[in-house]
Amino acid sequence: MIRRCTIPPDVACASVDDGAVLLHMGTKRYFSLNVTGAEIWRMLEQDVPVADVPARLSTDYELPIEDAHVAVAELIAALAEQDLLTIEAE
Repeated sequence: MIRRCTIPPDVACASVDDGAVLLHMGTKRYFSLNVTGAEIWRMLEQDVPVADVPARLSTDYELPIEDAHVAVAELIAALAEQDLLTIEAE
């Protein structure tokens, strides 16, 4: 289980009309986020506990909680794979 995600200092985020764009300064690679992904990113930037993110997402976007859990887990895994997040396990 994920306890916390940390955003490395060499990752920058810019909001765009339909979400956000992340840039890894070290690799010069971009990663696009849709509106929901950008909201998850904002919560992680604000140090919202990872365990609380799906419930907030479910409420804000009227998603079934199961879908919110899947969306958060998949995005965190994809971001970690691109070195845009560091995952701390419990």
